[in-house]
Amino acid sequence: MKTVTALAPNGATLSGTAGQGTITPKKWMLLRAVEEAREPLGLKSTSLNVLRTMISFVNGDQISADNDDHHICFASNAAIAKRTHVSLQTVERHISALVELGLIRRVMSANGKRWARRDRQGRVVTATGLSLIPLSERHAEFIQEAQKHADRVLEFTVLRDKVSAALARLKELVADDSAISDLMVTVRNALRRKPDANVLGELLSEISVEISEIAGGDTENLKGTDSEIEGHKEDSLNPIVKKEKLSQIQVSPDQMERSFPRLCSELRFARDQAHCDRLMDDIAEYLRLGQSWYAMKSTHGPAIRFMVLGYIFQRAENIKSHQAYLISLISKIDRGDMQPTALLGQNSKTRGSAGHSHDISSR
Repeated sequence: MKTVTALAPNGATLSGTAGQGTITPKKWMLLRAVEEAREPLGLKSTSLNVLRTMISFVNGDQISADNDDHHICFASNAAIAKRTHVSLQTVERHISALVELGLIRRVMSANGKRWARRDRQGRVVTATGLSLIPLSERHAEFIQEAQKHADRVLEFTVLRDKVSAALARLKELVADDSAISDLMVTVRNALRRKPDANVLGELLSEISVEISEIAGGDTENLKGTDSEIEGHKEDSLNPIVKKEKLSQIQVSPDQMERSFPRLCSELRFARDQAHCDRLMDDIAEYLRLGQSWYAMKSTHGPAIRFMVLGYIFQRAENIKSHQAYLISLISKIDRGDMQPTALLGQNSKTRGSAGHSHDISSR
């Protein structure tokens, strides 16, 4: 039975002369690094598809300068267009964009044509066309850029969540929403337009000042009784206490196995907690949970992460957008509309139809 372990990157393969220890990632790993750095590179999806097609024309598993046909795509623009399912003009335009971005390099003949010369055995001995060597040369750079971008996205997501939570707290404190209507409109419009981190930081500071002034000022503007103002608020209504309780939730092994058999099957061979976390990240990537998953990892405990991931994974075939479903579940839990433990009972009902082992690598 295959598990997510089989999806772990098979790393790099050794190439070059013996004893040199040169490690060259396979060509599709080079492409994946570019895909993950797509946004900071300013790479459009069509350009990425054209690049993927060019890589498919290159012989071998690796991009290597040892042989021309291991790094030079000498296929015509017409052939690339046919395989990419776009027009000839589109291919020409995006090849120029890839060259400008430094992802490919032109190795052209005097007449500007692409061609390959073969020996009697049919092996390419020399060729001209579009070299993919930059993908290998800049591989470490792409990985670093992708990681920086992921960190920025995570920081932005967490800051965005803080602004939303602070606004909810402010609304809770103010008896008349009209008193902060302008601020509410400003915040909602900003969140809708995907502002940068500086804008979110300024909004968070402004909301915090409002909360501080109201909480420390005129108590007539506050909701509830004096006992609530003095900090004796019911635990079920206090978001801080609510967060603490959520982080303390524990799930027994029997509950895990009974409610999330599919996820448990994939994690059964985890060597330790760190390995288990990596496997869960692999499953989240397979489900395309995106940065919402990593944002949740920074704000919710391991038990909730396990239950939410297990719940979505258990019924993956019946959910159109796994990322949107994740966001919806977390929002309900954070608002108190749903108890995380409710996911245990609901998932056990689906075991009969979806409790079989699931082979991610087959997709």
